[in-house]
Amino acid sequence: MIYLDYAANTPPEEEVLDEFIKITKRCIANPNSTHKEGKKARKIIYETSNNLAEYFKSEKKGIIYTSGSSESNNLVIKGLAEKTKRKKIIISATEHSSIVAPCNYLANKGYDITVIPLDKSGMVDLKVLKKELDDETFLVSINAVDSELGTIQPIEKIGKLLKKYPDISFHTDATQAIGKIQIDYSDVDFITFAPHKFFGLNGFGVLVNRNNKKLIPIIHGGKSTTIYRSGTPVTANVAALNKAFNLAIEKQKEREKQIKKLNKKLRKKFSTMESIHINSPKNSIPNTLNISTTDKKAIEIIKRLEEKDIYVSSTTACALENAPSKSVYAITKSEKLSRNTIRISMSHKTTEEEIDRFLEIITELLK
Repeated sequence: MIYLDYAANTPPEEEVLDEFIKITKRCIANPNSTHKEGKKARKIIYETSNNLAEYFKSEKKGIIYTSGSSESNNLVIKGLAEKTKRKKIIISATEHSSIVAPCNYLANKGYDITVIPLDKSGMVDLKVLKKELDDETFLVSINAVDSELGTIQPIEKIGKLLKKYPDISFHTDATQAIGKIQIDYSDVDFITFAPHKFFGLNGFGVLVNRNNKKLIPIIHGGKSTTIYRSGTPVTANVAALNKAFNLAIEKQKEREKQIKKLNKKLRKKFSTMESIHINSPKNSIPNTLNISTTDKKAIEIIKRLEEKDIYVSSTTACALENAPSKSVYAITKSEKLSRNTIRISMSHKTTEEEIDRFLEIITELLK
């Protein structure tokens, strides 16, 4: 099998699974319990929260454990909306469906959702963003890395711009960024991520509330590690998250170097093929390369690749089946290109031999 869909999901590292099993066996108590075993479990959670708080320059109480990035994104959007009288949210044209859907939900309740266009390089237009900031705006949410193209957004520049507007919160969905690229989050209020994108476990996520801004919870009842999200914390999940996070950060540069080589090989080959249009801008993480087929339907190519035991995707795993890529359309303005996309996403586990085989097969299929 050649797996080239790491942007959708990654297999957990052996060390992560070992940590999960070890803590599951050793810490059977509820971390909310006041007895010795409960305190032992709670200590593991506190250690992870301290580690994340130190990395993101946050307070420990600002680390909110959730069921995944979708819940984290819903919490920050709906939680802030419930807390303010303002009615405007600004997002980019390439946000994940877990950003767009809660914004649509609020739009039906009378909120103004403003979408900032992208320039030709796939970057958020900062001039338009600045122009849209007003007294009704309470949240700006811009993804750190686009899940379809891999475009790196100027989070530091946006953060510095928004520092002049203390009543506007800045949120970034960093789900595709953690473990892949180093970003300074010093001027960001809320950060979303999930370990299953960097070789951790599924069904778990984090929302970092860096400045302890007030939110209305969307899940009520039951003591937890934070007032912003109820529910018994799963000690083993938290420990596994800590292990995956530390490995991803520690080995980021080493892994990035290897993946860049593979990305360069793909770009070099695709640039010579008339039937391929490269969508991912140069300002993208090396892990993700998005292309469009110009002569054949991409969905057919993807199915034929699957028959050869090669796995890629068209858009994000959360998008509707056969839906056009909004990210590709945002930068190309081409309906045809946006409906015929193939997303190739790699990791440090991807080998050069796998890329050579993939290129050989896709070249045959496109002839």
